Amino acid sequence: MKIAYYISAHGYGHAARQQAVIDRLAQQGGRVYVRSAAPAKFFTAAVACHPERYDVGMVNPGTLEVDAAATFAAYADLITRQPAIIAREAAWLQAEQIDLVAVDMPPLACACAAAAGVPAVVVTHFTWDRVYRHYSDDFPQYRYVLEQIRADYGRATLALQIQLPLPHEFDMFPVVEPVPGLANPLTQSRGQVRAAFHIPPQHRLALLSMGGNDWGRTDIRALAGLPGWSFLVMPSAYEQVRGLPHVQPVPMDYPHYHNLIAAADVLVGKAGGSTVAEVIAHRTAMIYTLNDNWFENELLAATLERYCNSRYLPRADFERGDWVAALDEIVTRPYAWPPVAMNGAEVIAGRLLALARQHADRRAGTDRA
Repeated sequence: MKIAYYISAHGYGHAARQQAVIDRLAQQGGRVYVRSAAPAKFFTAAVACHPERYDVGMVNPGTLEVDAAATFAAYADLITRQPAIIAREAAWLQAEQIDLVAVDMPPLACACAAAAGVPAVVVTHFTWDRVYRHYSDDFPQYRYVLEQIRADYGRATLALQIQLPLPHEFDMFPVVEPVPGLANPLTQSRGQVRAAFHIPPQHRLALLSMGGNDWGRTDIRALAGLPGWSFLVMPSAYEQVRGLPHVQPVPMDYPHYHNLIAAADVLVGKAGGSTVAEVIAHRTAMIYTLNDNWFENELLAATLERYCNSRYLPRADFERGDWVAALDEIVTRPYAWPPVAMNGAEVIAGRLLALARQHADRRAGTDRA
């Protein structure tokens, strides 16, 4: 079966979670063609990867900030270019005889699939129309952007609604099916990761991450006085503590980042959908902050409160470095991890392959007729 996978390049979260599905599809004989500007490191199991953006996501002037005005303007520009993109993509889908379009979660991809006569399945826990609606009262001139997004999503055949993080209501799709949480299986053990980074056996390990964004202004110099811990940090954070023996940088293109999440005793950073799913799946504690005025904040916080050993810090406290004082407490306090289904990759891949096969069979029948 041939599946075209359109994936948002907003941050790394969309690509990271769909990596698990793409790997599973490839293992079951599916041929996946990725259409995304996200880093190719996530798509090693794909047959090909076309690096293009098919949505806007959110314009982020800083690691924990959003620019709604610039975002709406950018999507308005995308709408003016949309007819040409649809024509080009529909021609490609037909020429490649694609059996199914999977989407996380560019609305434009649903329109491309409809134009090509190929079923489209959206795989996500939130949608861009709900994100933009959060800011739309301040930008009434762009309400047509929300209408266009909802109309494009409405052309999908099906939405597979990921249940973790907690999703919002999907009222624009013709059919909605819930699927379990989605996380990547480990390719290295905790011991192998710690050995690769030469973590002393008596040390606890903290991973600092902003989900594909730069570290930002958060102060980490207090790590110099913290005994018994080792830290894996982003290159932009490492500049503050260069030379400390218990702090090591992790390249932004590091493969299989989820192995680091599972090996860490605690992840420190911004809560995002993929990161939240990974810490819960691998039972890693999290000290987190949230984007300023981000639509999904309440759902992310509710998910972490319900399913994860976690602690929230407001942005000002987080950037001041107050999380350093919370490290020992969060990893030593008693916590009973609640059970949660995280076999989404298996369920989603199976559903996509079944739908692709149905379309291929229909097309074969039409050709014979």
